[in-house]
Amino acid sequence: MLILIDLDGTLINTVHPTWKPYKDGQEDCIIDNYLAQLPVFNGAREFLSSRKAKGDNIVVVSDSHYRYVNPICRMLGVECVSLADKPNTSKLYQYLESHPNYKQELDNGDCFVIGDTRLDIELGRQIGAMTIWFLPYQITEEIKDERDGIGDEMLSKKYGPTFAAKTFDEMERIIDAPLANLYSIEAKFANSTSYRAVRLNDNRYGDGSYVCIRCLARQEQGACDKYARADKYYIMSTPQRTQEFIRTLADGISNYINQPTLISQGWDYFTYLTDKRSTTPPNKMKEIFDSVETSVPKVQLLKWADNVHGSLREQNLYSDRQAFLQNYLSVECPFVTSIDMFGQEQQTALSLSGKNIIVLDDQLTTAATAWHVIRKLKEKGARNVLFIAMFQMTLSVNNGMICPRCGKPMLIKIRRTDGHRFYSCTPPEYRGDGCGYIQDIPDQN
Repeated sequence: MLILIDLDGTLINTVHPTWKPYKDGQEDCIIDNYLAQLPVFNGAREFLSSRKAKGDNIVVVSDSHYRYVNPICRMLGVECVSLADKPNTSKLYQYLESHPNYKQELDNGDCFVIGDTRLDIELGRQIGAMTIWFLPYQITEEIKDERDGIGDEMLSKKYGPTFAAKTFDEMERIIDAPLANLYSIEAKFANSTSYRAVRLNDNRYGDGSYVCIRCLARQEQGACDKYARADKYYIMSTPQRTQEFIRTLADGISNYINQPTLISQGWDYFTYLTDKRSTTPPNKMKEIFDSVETSVPKVQLLKWADNVHGSLREQNLYSDRQAFLQNYLSVECPFVTSIDMFGQEQQTALSLSGKNIIVLDDQLTTAATAWHVIRKLKEKGARNVLFIAMFQMTLSVNNGMICPRCGKPMLIKIRRTDGHRFYSCTPPEYRGDGCGYIQDIPDQN
């Protein structure tokens, strides 16, 4: 296994701005004089030793200056690439080409890129490696750096790392058993079982109630590792999808919902975002929802208005998305039959007061739908809400592919009918400025 790992904020706790002159290699800031006092994270040395003992090749990939990186890596006993200019892949590829066995590991899919910022995730996605977003320190205002992405937790999540970890022990477990640590739906399509999800939001309120937003697979834009599942998202939305496909998708959802630590929190209802009348195939979400196996009672609480026209993805601004949802998506509690004190049947609307509710949706992009639904359920009296999206739309990553005909950048596109990937020099009729050249991408799975 090839492990390409970041230095600052990953192996050593040097994210504070006071370390910047040393990282920049200023001649009057010599790190050699302070190696003994260097704040190496607890567990970092043990992690490096353990991975070496297991036969892994470890290379530090750092944007910092070689006068800073090289002495530290000699002390840690690892190889290094300095001034890497992440997420630019040029210098890293030069290094790998000079180490054919490392390049072979990358080509074979036996490679992890590990780091604490979105630059590390972008780099990993561009080279097709598995990525671990690793955050071993507390984020404070004084360490935030917009250019380097330091301290922007949400941005790192939006770039779609394959895994996330906060301790070296957790990272070891991921490297030793990657399939069992994929997100739940991704694991199912890789013939494995996992209870993990992308943890996008955790909000706790003054009364002790909470809301959470989770995603069970990544829907990548552009280059990514082979476990991201944009292909499955598009297959889900085609009339040709099979019952076996629905079953696999539903099993991934069931595995996550039914894990003991989640079920023990006491959920009263499991609901979903219903399909619009124009949805193709008809009842797309209902078929998946009905196939999920869970002890949590199922109920339909959310409804699109009959007069809805257009779609949420056509609304480019977040405010426009909010207005669209306010106009067309509502909570409608079904009527239930009860017996009054005189023994007579009566129809009353299901009460959500104090209830804990799980919501299933197909895709999360800006989270406008998630927060709209959460707000509407809370207005009806719901206490705790867990919003689960099957797929998280990750931010786009350039693949670096250049059109051999016109020399313009090519984008990775996905054929909606079967989820097959291809490079496209997108022509003007499809909102691009390319020549229309297409190059196939061999299937990864």
